[in-house]
Amino acid sequence: MARNVEAYSALRELPVDFLAGFCLACAERGSGVFTALARPADSEWFSYALDTAWKVPTGQFDEDDLIEILEEFETNIGAMDADDPGSKRFSITQSAVLAVNAIAVYMNPNPARAEMSGQTLETILGSFDFKLGGSSVTVIRAGEDEAVGHLQQLEQDAQNSFIESVRALIRDQEGSSLGEDFLENLRESCAPIRDEIRAAAESVAELADWYQE
Repeated sequence: MARNVEAYSALRELPVDFLAGFCLACAERGSGVFTALARPADSEWFSYALDTAWKVPTGQFDEDDLIEILEEFETNIGAMDADDPGSKRFSITQSAVLAVNAIAVYMNPNPARAEMSGQTLETILGSFDFKLGGSSVTVIRAGEDEAVGHLQQLEQDAQNSFIESVRALIRDQEGSSLGEDFLENLRESCAPIRDEIRAAAESVAELADWYQE
């Protein structure tokens, strides 16, 4: 599975505030996985966690709320047995990790932790691409580039677009930190891919009989 290594390398060059923005965008796009597959009660928690994560960079949060989100994650979602990357539980757990990690990266900016969000979502989407493609293994010959599926390519393109938008802000001297307008536009831009990912997750669930679990 070919990873978006150039984007992850670029994270180390961005102002640290934008690392949280990268993670928030991954979480928003990946939220389609959680809402498609999780129980309604867990989806309610996730929506609250994700909305709170988007408020953190603007200072609209209470530390007690963040602690509650982390505790809820550890107790309910994080406690799932989700070792199989091709399982429903893995997809649910890892999509929840994206929201939690966005909060963690804002509180303690770290390029490696930000990269984890991108890698996590690529893993989920690569698995979906594999299942939707008939679960057939493609042999890569020496010298050939490893194929990237449709969903994973969408994610890589979105990550690259984020990197370029931040570089443009810096180049035009329009800001070096996350602002409310930037965040609002960023979240809105994630919606089409989020919705496509959700539809793909529903298709995968039907193919794998996950709705019977």
